[in-house]
Amino acid sequence: MSHLVRSVRPNRMLAIFMLAAALVVALPMAAAAGDSAARKLGRGVSNVSLGVLAIPGQIMETSEKSGPFVGATWGLVRGVAFMTATEVVGIFEMVTCPFETPPGFKPIMNPEFPWQYFTENRAKSRRN
Repeated sequence: MSHLVRSVRPNRMLAIFMLAAALVVALPMAAAAGDSAARKLGRGVSNVSLGVLAIPGQIMETSEKSGPFVGATWGLVRGVAFMTATEVVGIFEMVTCPFETPPGFKPIMNPEFPWQYFTENRAKSRRN
């Protein structure tokens, strides 16, 4: 019986690796697509897996608007709240990706993807 358990684990690890590789390849393509079910699924997966980026993102935004002390305190609180919201919205978008909710597959949160806190276009829009 233990022989069967040993032979199953490498297959399971290979399946997990293949799934992870497929997601790594598919997420950028889904992010590049127009508003669609695939983009909504990619948004949901990225929000669940990278939602923690909301913490430094909110610290940075709050620091730029109100100074470093407020950024380090209130920005941290906002970051934890935004992280929680990002994770919940990500789960919602993954579950509802086949359905056009909201209309046109539009994003629910801004920024649409967690890494957009750190892109140049978002930084420019915060300064204006």
